[in-house]
Amino acid sequence: MPQSSHRARSRPGNQLLQTIGIVLVLGLIVAGIAVAKLSGADTAVADASDDSSLVGGPTTAVDDATDTTDATDDPTDDATTDEATEATEASETAATEAARAATARKLERKVDARKAELADRVKEAEQLARELRRQRELLSAPFDVRVGSLNVLGSQHTAPGGTRRSYPPASVRSPQQAGLISKQGLEIVGMQELQEDQLNSISSRTGLTAYPGYAWGSKETDNSILYDAGRFEMVSGDQFTIPFMGRPRPQPILRLRVRATGREFYVVNTHPSAGHGGRYAAERAHGQDVLVGVLEDLKSTGLPILLTGDMNDREGFYDRVVCRGGMVSASGGSGCASRPSQMHAVDWVAGSPSVSFTSYVSDTEAGDRRLTDHYFIHTTAHVG
Repeated sequence: MPQSSHRARSRPGNQLLQTIGIVLVLGLIVAGIAVAKLSGADTAVADASDDSSLVGGPTTAVDDATDTTDATDDPTDDATTDEATEATEASETAATEAARAATARKLERKVDARKAELADRVKEAEQLARELRRQRELLSAPFDVRVGSLNVLGSQHTAPGGTRRSYPPASVRSPQQAGLISKQGLEIVGMQELQEDQLNSISSRTGLTAYPGYAWGSKETDNSILYDAGRFEMVSGDQFTIPFMGRPRPQPILRLRVRATGREFYVVNTHPSAGHGGRYAAERAHGQDVLVGVLEDLKSTGLPILLTGDMNDREGFYDRVVCRGGMVSASGGSGCASRPSQMHAVDWVAGSPSVSFTSYVSDTEAGDRRLTDHYFIHTTAHVG
């Protein structure tokens, strides 16, 4: 009984203890849970810190959670990544194509510029070719020229003591001779026996230029060639020598150029020895042989030739010079095939085969007026 009453008295205390025990247990449980939670959080933070150190910086637990979520390979993210990659590749491809296109355009511009340059050069070459053709045509362009031959009867012959004292002095004759030259519109005249005073008078009145004039000295003006310097330009002058009445005399070779076209040609003027038979006839024959050689040399240049002179011969000159030299006579006849119907003058105008003649006149007016003791020959030469 005593035990029973004891248990009965201690029951309220036990209940309190039990209650306290339960509370303590619950407190411990709650504390344990809290401690567990805190420990888990610290562990998560440490783990996150460890992970962030691998990528270069600290992150939070939320980031770790996000990483954990990413690790689950969300299909939406993969699709976005693929699209970004494709976009990058497309952009790179477009950039490459754009660069290629730009290079192609640059090359195309260079090609176009080169084509334009070549086209310009072709055009220039064509223009040059046309100009060269035109120049060739001009250099071979036919032309006409009025040509004459006149032995003026040297002033020494009509001076006191001369052999032609019955003729007027040169001071009277020369102006009239100049008038005849101008009247016939002559552009080239081969002169013979032209002395200083006559050269001065006739050249000043006709306006014609003389070669050689005074180029060989005042004693060698006799066989000067007068020419129209306005139409013809002197290219060069030369000479050959033949005997004349016992002494050597230079004979002129004049190369002229037609200013309008550039066509060039030669003029040869000569005066061999006079006389029938004997020494002077031999000198004349020798002079004719020399002349034929000169004509052959000039013809080898391909340029036309005009020949003038007091040849002091008729049939002999034709046979030895016109025939052998293959020349054409202004009075008729060509080479050895034909001869002039009449050869009454010793004064001649002839040309190389490319030259023909019209309007030939063996003019007696000068002789009739006692201006000279020779015929005045004038004609129109057609140089082909």
